[in-house]
Amino acid sequence: MKLYRNILIGLLMVWNCATALSQPQGTVVHYDEADGLPHGHVTQLLQDSLGFLWFATWNGLCRYDGYEFQTFKPQMGDGCHMTTDRYRDIALRPDGQMVCRVDEDCYLFDTRTYRFRDLTAEEAQSATDDLKLYRQSRIEGHFTLTDRQGNDWKISGNGIDKIMPRNPVSERIDISPEAEVKCLFTDGQQRCWICTKDDEAIRLYRAEDMKMLGYLGRDGRLHDSYTRFGAAVYCMYQSADGTIWLGSKPGGLFRLTETAAGQFRIGHFLNELPNPSVYNLLPDRYGRLWIATFGGLCYLEGADGTDSDKAFGTDGTQTVTLRFRTPLHYPKDIAQRVRYLQITPDGLLLAATTEGLMVSELQADADLMQFRLHQREANRAESLSCSAIMDIAQDTRGNYYVSTESGGFDRIDNTSLLDSQLCFTHHRAENHRLPNDVVLSITALPDGGMMVVGSHLITLLDSIGTQHVLDAGYFQTGYRFSDAHPQRVKGNSWLLGLQDGAFCIADTQMHRQAYSPQLVLTGISVQGGAENPAVAYTDTLILAPTERSVTVRFAAIDHTSADRIGYAFRLQPDAPWTLIGQNRSVVLLDLEPDTYRLQIRSTDADGQWQDNTRTLTIVVQPTFWESVWGRLLIVLLCLGTLSGIAYTYLYIRRMQRKHRETLEAYLALLETQKEDAPETDVQPAPAPQLEYDPMLKRVMAFIEENISNEDVSVGDMADAAAT
Repeated sequence: MKLYRNILIGLLMVWNCATALSQPQGTVVHYDEADGLPHGHVTQLLQDSLGFLWFATWNGLCRYDGYEFQTFKPQMGDGCHMTTDRYRDIALRPDGQMVCRVDEDCYLFDTRTYRFRDLTAEEAQSATDDLKLYRQSRIEGHFTLTDRQGNDWKISGNGIDKIMPRNPVSERIDISPEAEVKCLFTDGQQRCWICTKDDEAIRLYRAEDMKMLGYLGRDGRLHDSYTRFGAAVYCMYQSADGTIWLGSKPGGLFRLTETAAGQFRIGHFLNELPNPSVYNLLPDRYGRLWIATFGGLCYLEGADGTDSDKAFGTDGTQTVTLRFRTPLHYPKDIAQRVRYLQITPDGLLLAATTEGLMVSELQADADLMQFRLHQREANRAESLSCSAIMDIAQDTRGNYYVSTESGGFDRIDNTSLLDSQLCFTHHRAENHRLPNDVVLSITALPDGGMMVVGSHLITLLDSIGTQHVLDAGYFQTGYRFSDAHPQRVKGNSWLLGLQDGAFCIADTQMHRQAYSPQLVLTGISVQGGAENPAVAYTDTLILAPTERSVTVRFAAIDHTSADRIGYAFRLQPDAPWTLIGQNRSVVLLDLEPDTYRLQIRSTDADGQWQDNTRTLTIVVQPTFWESVWGRLLIVLLCLGTLSGIAYTYLYIRRMQRKHRETLEAYLALLETQKEDAPETDVQPAPAPQLEYDPMLKRVMAFIEENISNEDVSVGDMADAAAT
């Protein structure tokens, strides 16, 4: 009986092991008819040289570009004798032709024209061998294909499964219970402090390997088991003598003095501060500790304890009376909420407030300090992008940056920060210098770049502003970041805070080269007509004279993170790029006759622009009237018309002058005859014999008929001449 039981247990163990091994080791994405697959019964799959995936189904041949499925079948009248669409096998020959077995017959699919045709007698003899020789998938129960990015595509019972291997780039820090991290700090003993808000706990780790050392209790001891400190710590500072200061919200300020036994004496200061919410701590060269609170800015003289009265209670808790002061001229009525502080090498104090950027020159006597507040201005484009400042940072080249709640971050362009008006260069989503305007913190990198932490992604900017975006797809998990400043740990890694914990990531992982996708054309539609999908190899598109609009569709083939790829295009090689985000089509309307070189490029999944530009030459043919001959004919017609108008105008002017001269001569003759002739029996002299002209003849007839009519006018004569 025991033997049977052992055999049964052994069989169960083997079954469990087999089941575990059969489970996919990665993220599984399933595709079926709801996603665009033409049929749930898939029989074969392959990947071509451009990166397209092709699936043989019982409802046609299907192409997948990482975004959508397209199905292809023979069309009536195309000469192919295929009578059904049940594809049982496909294989890609080296010449790019695809051999398809449909039921028991084989056909050829041209991957350049997307047309099916019957096989020749010679091709039919080798079709079966081609299917075996050029089949890409390997047989494991169902058929399986590994694409160029390492994803496994497996035929399932009702569609296709894509199995993306898990390749975590970050190491999650075990924080239980999960809580938002508000402060990260590395002290002089190379201990990493992680302070959480929700449970008001302080955890200490060894920075070299992030091994947990314990929980700091309110009694000043490190506890092995979970212990709450009892205050949500937002900031930390360690003075030269080893004293550690903790700023909390709304618990005020704590002072930790470590004993030889590895415990801490704790002093607590609450009512002495202008506000119990402490956001930042920073020393200056005069021995003062500046404290940023939500009630304004204050400072502590002799932060090492030289300007304080100290005593210890019976429980070992340090009782200290410290004198906190606010500079006389600090405008706390307009800038109460201070989040972050920065002191420059030349002795300037910068304060990030919810009302703008405060700047002042440090003085030995703080009451002599003058403060200037810089805010967003409605009528000045170079002002702050947002008055609510979150953070301040200086890069290795000496440039200063301020981050904002919702306006991205700005670089200060002035040589002197004491100028009455500061000018800022904006890094925002609208000018494509950032993927998102929400910035929680900014940190200078050793290579001259910046680490910009947003609510759900990290943007790495190098010294020339090139972006490298680390988002949920990159981390393979949906991190939500906190505003805790990143800390350097393990020598070459960064520790970052989350809303539910923290994680470490190595420099090499943050700057690793992502997969560079190949950009291909997926469809072209002319003048709003049907889309032609067989354009992957098209280099030149010629439009007829009546065709002036075209839509070009494209895709950067990435079967892991296609939704994170951005695109840009331009119509000529020397034109600026037009950014179109994740839109995968370009619509060109009312094109003038010309030759265009449409260029399209994309980023990789991390937001880096790639050298994968795809060029399509578009030739727009002119109509006859837009051609050289048509335009020449138009010019000639215009010149002829102008010449005719000019000739007619000059002819009329000449005839008018001649008529006027004739009339004047005739009237002068009449006047002479009236003066010389007797008053009775006066006969008019015969009209002079002038050059024959029909119009002149009508004028002469009118004059003879109306010679005795004194009411006749020159206008009447002109009307008679015209008729």
